[in-house]
Amino acid sequence: MTDLYLIRHGETLSNLQYCFQGHSDSPLTEQGQQQALNLVDYFQDIPLQHIYSSDLGRAVVTATPLVQSKQLPLQICPRLREISYDHLDGQPRKDLSEDDKLKLKRLFSGELNYRIGEGETLAEVQTRLFDKITEIEAAHSGEAVAVMTHGLSIAMLIKQVLHIPVDAPRMFNIHNASVCHLSFNEGNWMLQSIERSDTKK
Repeated sequence: MTDLYLIRHGETLSNLQYCFQGHSDSPLTEQGQQQALNLVDYFQDIPLQHIYSSDLGRAVVTATPLVQSKQLPLQICPRLREISYDHLDGQPRKDLSEDDKLKLKRLFSGELNYRIGEGETLAEVQTRLFDKITEIEAAHSGEAVAVMTHGLSIAMLIKQVLHIPVDAPRMFNIHNASVCHLSFNEGNWMLQSIERSDTKK
């Protein structure tokens, strides 16, 4: 059985400012830095053999204490990035125009092929992420792997594993530094746990 631990990055300044981060980046807050350290304790008794990360800085910085603790190389992959919101990347919600609010509503209300500008559709994000974790599983069958990524990205992966339509309302949250545990055995993915929040304090 292969174990994949999907981890959302620690809290960032943009999280506190209610920004749509997307492909933009933002430093971890003091809380986010502590969350990254807490991950070391969380995985203390879990024998990780590989650690992957999105190439965005907030993910790499969150992964660094765990990488150092486990003495493993960090395998950075752009395909583990968050969704691209095009020109809305990094924009605070309070500054959005009415037109931009309508665009976001369309993106999240079930129009599978809708994209903002040159950004991504939800279906594209799900395919990109699921293809990558499938590759990771094939490369590390029977091992334990941590994957540092992003909130919407994790949500899309969980929907895929649970066979929930992309356009179905999301009925769970993925908080900063929370851990979702997937396993793969005999050709099937299984969700072992979702939104473990031991690391958030």
